[in-house]
Amino acid sequence: MAAIDARGDDVVLRLEDNERSLMLTVFTDLAALLSEDDDTGGEDRPDSENWEARLGMVDRPRPEDPALLRLLPDADPDDEERSAEFRRLTEFDLKQAKAHNVRMVLLGLSKGNDITLTHDESLAWMKGLNDLRLVLAVRLGIDTEEAQEEKYARREQLSESEDLTLTLYDFLTWIQDRLTTTLLTRMQGDDET
Repeated sequence: MAAIDARGDDVVLRLEDNERSLMLTVFTDLAALLSEDDDTGGEDRPDSENWEARLGMVDRPRPEDPALLRLLPDADPDDEERSAEFRRLTEFDLKQAKAHNVRMVLLGLSKGNDITLTHDESLAWMKGLNDLRLVLAVRLGIDTEEAQEEKYARREQLSESEDLTLTLYDFLTWIQDRLTTTLLTRMQGDDET
């Protein structure tokens, strides 16, 4: 079972082999989701090589995948034109920031089962975990607190795939909560000294 503890200014996360392997798989999937449509900025070049896309000079299509749309939402769901303009000006940076957080998680996971995280790495992990939880919530049809409660209430009726996804969602929620609690406890300790 995973464990998270503070060690000086760092946070140490200990994972079992199967937990680490699962996290590598799902975060690799998240990286792939975030890299989808990277060549839509124009002229068949990925965003990383497309300065027009980086500078917000090309239109960016609204994501068709509901999970990707949850990560890159409309600025104003009631105003399509305003949302498109906001997407054109901000999506590149937002997507890059999210991809960076995922890379930080994958880098940490590549180091083994005992992962030491600095403060900045812990923040990147929390953001990456949150994005992955959002994707899983969309895949599970959880869009409100009531929908989440309903999903748990009829857990025994879920398909095996849905039940495993819900278990993964719970596991990621636990890690995110423990990281947050550990950082907050350390910050309170810093205030008292």
